[in-house]
Amino acid sequence: MRDELLLGIDLGTSSIKANAIDRHGRSIGLGVAPTPFARGAHGVDMTSEALFDAVRAAVADLGVITSRIAGVGIASMGETGTIIRADGPSDLPLVAWHDERGSEIVAELLDRFGAEDIRRRTGRAGRNVTSIAKLGWLLRHGYRTGGTWTGVAGLTLWRLTGVLAQEQSLAATSGAFDPVTGEYDREILAALGLDSLVWAPARKAGTLLGRISSGGAAWSGLRQGIPVTIAGHDHPVGVIGSGGDRTEVIDSMGTGEPLVVSWDARHQPNGAHPGWPDQSGDLTVTAWPGTDRHMLLWETLRPGLALRNLQRALRVDRDDIEFSAIRVDADPLDLSTLLRMQDGEVPAWLLDRPAEESWASTLEGYAAASVDAETRLRGLSGVIGPTLLIGGGLRSRRWVEAKQRRSLHPLAMASEREAVSRGAGLLAGVAAGWWAPEQYPPADTIPLSEIPTLLDSTARRG
Repeated sequence: MRDELLLGIDLGTSSIKANAIDRHGRSIGLGVAPTPFARGAHGVDMTSEALFDAVRAAVADLGVITSRIAGVGIASMGETGTIIRADGPSDLPLVAWHDERGSEIVAELLDRFGAEDIRRRTGRAGRNVTSIAKLGWLLRHGYRTGGTWTGVAGLTLWRLTGVLAQEQSLAATSGAFDPVTGEYDREILAALGLDSLVWAPARKAGTLLGRISSGGAAWSGLRQGIPVTIAGHDHPVGVIGSGGDRTEVIDSMGTGEPLVVSWDARHQPNGAHPGWPDQSGDLTVTAWPGTDRHMLLWETLRPGLALRNLQRALRVDRDDIEFSAIRVDADPLDLSTLLRMQDGEVPAWLLDRPAEESWASTLEGYAAASVDAETRLRGLSGVIGPTLLIGGGLRSRRWVEAKQRRSLHPLAMASEREAVSRGAGLLAGVAAGWWAPEQYPPADTIPLSEIPTLLDSTARRG
């Protein structure tokens, strides 16, 4: 039917969004509910029932257009999940990925396997955000862990369809999954006493995993029988929703700033993971949604953290300092200074400068660091196309101009602001048979390579 819609659900850290899109990829309605993470006695977590209530509220926020939904795709934050047993979800808390629990578990793994072996086995550094770190902590604190593990996207799929499944890019966030072979690492799991768990099979994004059951329809208000897929981890799905493709470098500007390129393990010697000798721990391998290719993500930069710490130290209003810094020319901060600022260490000499200069220097530093990382990623992947800027950082005019003046390749800026939920909807279209993977309706982008920056224009007028 021409008036049918697709539903993309984004289970984010702060909010849950339900985005209804049409056959042209345009958003027709957006429902939103807060993610029910709360701080308890041991840290930040939520219950399965609280998550279900929030998902249902976000879908209900769409109103009558839910009757037109013909397919559902679910994207989510990584790492967070739970165990499902024969009688339903367990009583395990859904521990937030950013919660500090599990640090000692990772320390033991690193001591046993070594940092390089962990990266070789899993395509990422050993970190306490992983699912196995949280599960290991729960096991050692008296929680029963028998059953089938899946993430919050898989949990929502189960509530809608009764099917147990996982998606490849989300499986990769477990800390015990090889994204190249597509297999869970039994030695890592055994080392933590988690090898008796069943791990929901990791499927390609866009695979029709199940159809909404009668119970799922009564719970959600969606029609029984419509197809459901897991779209994947929010970073890769956001690339799809923004219009990013295999020919580009995608620079996601936000609290974190992952840089993304397409990478094909089939073209590597013995399918080896890529190497990055001096900063290998910051390079992550994951699945490119809907395809047999992979993504490389470089995830060192956390501009939002550094800028928040600088703002607090300067005691300025964010909007005011952004405006004041627009016309300020400044030298970039070096990467080591930026990394210290991310950890809360703002150097005194930076605070002795005018506030707008300190702000501009920080943004210039991040622009320079991302160009250097982009050059390395292009060398590893062979990607030669333009750079696509996406994410909430596009609201910073000064930051975009710093990118524009330092870029070594043509730049474009994505217009889509609900990229993750839109990407989930596009992958729902694959499951519903509306289009093939990577044959999605295009997203709007704005070319920037021929637009002079304000700083350059000012210099010419002077």
